[in-house]
Amino acid sequence: MEREVPARPLRQHEHNLALVAELVASLGPVSRAGLARHSGLTKTTVTQLTGELLDGALLRELGTGRARGPGRPATDLVLNSLGPAGIGLQFEADHVAGCLVDLTGRVRDRAIRRADDLRGDAAPASRAAEVVLRRLLRTAETTGNVVAGVAAGVPGRVADSSVVNSTELGWQETDLGCLLGDRLAALGGGIAVSAHGSHRLAALAETLFGGATRQQPLLYVGGELGLGACVLTAAATGPPAGRESPGDLAHLRVRRGGPRCSCGGRGCLETVAGYRAMLRAAGARTVASSRLCGGEGPLPGLLESGDPAAVAATRAGPAPSAARSVARWRCWNPARSYSAAGLAHSARPSPARCGRRWPGGARPRRPGCVPPACPVTR
Repeated sequence: MEREVPARPLRQHEHNLALVAELVASLGPVSRAGLARHSGLTKTTVTQLTGELLDGALLRELGTGRARGPGRPATDLVLNSLGPAGIGLQFEADHVAGCLVDLTGRVRDRAIRRADDLRGDAAPASRAAEVVLRRLLRTAETTGNVVAGVAAGVPGRVADSSVVNSTELGWQETDLGCLLGDRLAALGGGIAVSAHGSHRLAALAETLFGGATRQQPLLYVGGELGLGACVLTAAATGPPAGRESPGDLAHLRVRRGGPRCSCGGRGCLETVAGYRAMLRAAGARTVASSRLCGGEGPLPGLLESGDPAAVAATRAGPAPSAARSVARWRCWNPARSYSAAGLAHSARPSPARCGRRWPGGARPRRPGCVPPACPVTR
């Protein structure tokens, strides 16, 4: 259903509430008359809808705006920064991090719980998450925000917004939503919880807050300690639809008879282009860690200094291997490709080479279209 025009027959009321809220978010401060003009709804309907949003603390009135003609000055509306808020969690092998965000997009607080290794049993990760949640819920209580929900990002595949399968974390059929729900219940709150693939969340963030648009397909490739990817298909309105890989991108086989991988296979992309593999190839003795725990690590500095081993590691790993892996996807004409997080330091030599290294015989599914050298944003 299109969200930028009024809905008529089905779920009309909920649709129009969302439409008005999105218009306030994008246009605010805006008057009720302005909302009626941009939405196509009648002024009476807009008044009713904004009244409900005000009662739900989603909007607030700024007071009378500048007079734009005869009659009483209009009252402008904005999103309520003291209304409902959301908590976002990030799970990696060496930490659980979180942030509290209000309706305006302002980050109210951040928290991180470092750990030596959260792979394997998910119980230590849920305990680390409880520490993060406790702080963020305390901050929300201080600022007067009501936490409406918690969304968790994990490096892996997620079913039913709850059950996680992650090779990077060593989790199989782990009901993360249930584990976090129990932790929240212990903290005194029955708050809705959902889990999502972290790469899909990153791709959605690029369309909502970055340089990508909803009208064009997007290929996101990135990761912290493990590689992953997501394809967002073009959507004229509403959030883009996401399609994740059949498994973690890190464990697609790219080199026959290659090094042994932690998943039990050989020649996985992780063993060639993963951050740990590139550190080993560059001769760095540092233990690989995510950026939140260990900063950028030694690899960017080695590349800046022109270290031959580091340059050779990035040239031999990400560009050709990523091209071969990404070409297996059924996304043949992405308007933009994003290389992020742990891949950012090695993205510079990759864009042009990836555009030249589509596998022989691979062709787009749409007739007459050839795989382009997509712009890569770091």
